Amino acid sequence: HNEEAVLAANVQRLVQQLSELPGSRVLLVENGSRDGSWPLCQQLAQQAAAAGTGVPVLAFREPAAGIGHAYHRGLQEALASHCAEPQRYAVLTAADLPFGFTDLQGVLAAHGQAQGPPQLWIGSKAHAQSVVAVDTERRLATRAYGLARRLILGMRTAESQGTVFVPLAVARAIVPQVRARGFFYSTEFIYFVERAQIPIVEIPVALEASRRASTVRPLKHGAVMAAQLLELRSRSYRP
Repeated sequence: HNEEAVLAANVQRLVQQLSELPGSRVLLVENGSRDGSWPLCQQLAQQAAAAGTGVPVLAFREPAAGIGHAYHRGLQEALASHCAEPQRYAVLTAADLPFGFTDLQGVLAAHGQAQGPPQLWIGSKAHAQSVVAVDTERRLATRAYGLARRLILGMRTAESQGTVFVPLAVARAIVPQVRARGFFYSTEFIYFVERAQIPIVEIPVALEASRRASTVRPLKHGAVMAAQLLELRSRSYRP
């Protein structure tokens, strides 16, 4: 959403990184941009196809603004393309790649040691080893939201807004339950993963310096997400 200024460079970085992981694809889901993000997404997909990098770049468009719209569409496309590959992972992240590749590197390092059923991984700013420099207002808002999630929904996961690495087998069961389409999407997704008793592992990350102002407004979005927490609790309450 409105990422024209950084999109081309970040897609190039991403394709280069994923070239070491055969079978990877990049799905760009533009949602309600007012700049040239959508034409650029199409151009980047065409350039990747012509270059034959081995990492396809696919472009999709959702008319409504909201990162949840992009996440939901991306998961639907991944599920449709890889229905016979339940062990494949989909990765949900913002186009500005806020953690660089520290989230991916952490998951790859930990994945080889994992045992048991498929689990969900989160690049988590709340992890004790994460390197995160944000202003006081943002830090307090994040802590308040985490406390609200625990008190209202009983969520155990410390971070619900980071990069999400989800097995398609898990996504297939969870996606139909999620109604949110804004910032709350990943919170609701992780909530239902917890309720399904699917293991969740949080990975430390390093937050890169942002080249643009955050679109998150703690008071405005905090009030909306608090209402969504209460709505989700009433909708999913089990006596």
